[in-house]
Amino acid sequence: MMNRLLKYILCPLLFMTVYGCQPNREEQERLKWEINLNKDNKRPYGAYLAFQSLKLTFPDAAIEALPHAFRYSSMDNKMKYNYDGHTLLVLDGLDYYLSVQEWRDLKEFINNGNEVLLFCRNLDSKIEKELSCYKDATSEEDKFYMGPIPVKENMHVFSLTGKPDLLYGYKGRSLQGNFTIGADTVDAEYDSSTNYFSIYPDTLGFANNKPNFVRYRLGEGHLTLHAAPLALSNYFLLQDGNENYLAAIWQSLPENINRIYWNDYFKRSSESSSLSILMQYPATRYALILGVSALLIFVLFEIKRKQRIIPVIAPIRNDSVSFVETVGRLYYNKGNHANLASKMVQQYLEWVRSHYFLNTNLLNEDFIRQLTIKSGQPEATVRILLDMIHEVRLGTTNFDDPYLYQLYNTIQLFYKNKLY
Repeated sequence: MMNRLLKYILCPLLFMTVYGCQPNREEQERLKWEINLNKDNKRPYGAYLAFQSLKLTFPDAAIEALPHAFRYSSMDNKMKYNYDGHTLLVLDGLDYYLSVQEWRDLKEFINNGNEVLLFCRNLDSKIEKELSCYKDATSEEDKFYMGPIPVKENMHVFSLTGKPDLLYGYKGRSLQGNFTIGADTVDAEYDSSTNYFSIYPDTLGFANNKPNFVRYRLGEGHLTLHAAPLALSNYFLLQDGNENYLAAIWQSLPENINRIYWNDYFKRSSESSSLSILMQYPATRYALILGVSALLIFVLFEIKRKQRIIPVIAPIRNDSVSFVETVGRLYYNKGNHANLASKMVQQYLEWVRSHYFLNTNLLNEDFIRQLTIKSGQPEATVRILLDMIHEVRLGTTNFDDPYLYQLYNTIQLFYKNKLY
């Protein structure tokens, strides 16, 4: 029963679902140019090349990718403390927001001598306020998403400190965006002895002569901000010379980095749920997955019927009558009407003998009276049928289609309306 269900219902349903999920050509083209910035994505706006380039610049470093929704409040001691060198945390995405507790934990991570490199289009206001560093977002958001835009706006955008004449850009979506740094807005109670960030950042790069690549010191570590996340895209890095720009970013970091964490957050929310925190721990995550799987299996088995389906028993058919009817159709199709009429009469008389227990050797008045009583049919109908039976036996009539039709219908009256 289950196999039939799978074959006739689930399989076609699965086929239609898979077929319906296939994107058309226009949708495929849109997905191809969609911003993703995922380390495994080889499309134009994925970050596959940037992630792979870490191995070239830091060949001896252990590289680990963090989950998309990783929460910094769940960092363990192994991640926070590195006594053999420096740890680098690369944050790659568009909109960067985090909770108050996460911001505290991230600062503690930096203060321990680690490096954080953040690429973002929009920066959390908590970070902006504390650093007095405000992100100038793209003036037209659809320009960022729906590019490419005019080439002149992106061809010669980036430059690095100390190399102002060497410009980088590409023919793609917007690279615009920079930081506005204002020391006069820093909290008046700033005190460097409390391990706050350095009041003045190091400006390492520019976008259209405005700071877009800056670095703040906190304790023994640094927080580095970059205002153009698409600098990590495959499309940007495949343009001539742009690989040197990314190499300069990596080379600006401390030399003794031996551990790297990569988190392509894409669009990060400041809200965190207890479940997402629990999912960060492998033991808890596997326990939850195992529990949900066991529950689903239990439900699937419990929805099965406790009792076998009671089969429908068809009523016993009169196979002899069916056989005669089949044979009759065969005679009729061959045009042997006289033989067919004879077979119909023989079958009828046999039926009378077995149902009414009447002797059919003499079809006289006494037989007519007894058949009328037992069959419940009018005497006139019985006489008409007996006359036709005599005609068939003697062969004294024309066995055409109307005659066969009348004989058949007259006999059917007795079959359908028998009293017992």
